[in-house]
Amino acid sequence: MKNILRKNKWGVGMFFVFLLLGMATVAYAFGRSSSSWDSTREPQQKSSVSLYDQGMAANNSGDYQKAKKLFEQALSRDKNNPDIFNMLAHTQLKLGMIDESLNNYRKALALRPHFPEAREYLGETYIQAAMREIETLKSYGANGAEQLEDLVNEFKKAASGL
Repeated sequence: MKNILRKNKWGVGMFFVFLLLGMATVAYAFGRSSSSWDSTREPQQKSSVSLYDQGMAANNSGDYQKAKKLFEQALSRDKNNPDIFNMLAHTQLKLGMIDESLNNYRKALALRPHFPEAREYLGETYIQAAMREIETLKSYGANGAEQLEDLVNEFKKAASGL
């Protein structure tokens, strides 16, 4: 290569100019390929982080159905993420899906045992589960009156211990 550059009347300087132009062209092409200028290109799949952030936005705005779908999509891309399990369970609780919520809080805690938010929400879910059972016992009328009284008394005893 040295001999070619010495014999060439343009010399080493022009070689580097062309080299830099080539590198700039490649860099420009890479930059263009990541933009949206090519309408025939397949849209990139959303990452689990992006889906999680969108789920959080939907959750914060009270659109729990949308949040649930987004967290489920995020979980399909990142199956061992305790944050996603936690927020999926939270939206399920908001939608009245108590059993599913309990299951997903347990999964979040299996992945991250020291997870204060999941522990808080799990406790709230157990309260909702207890309230559901109280309502069910009420619907039994006289047949469930004794069990309803026992459950309510246990609930009160537990609450007074706080």
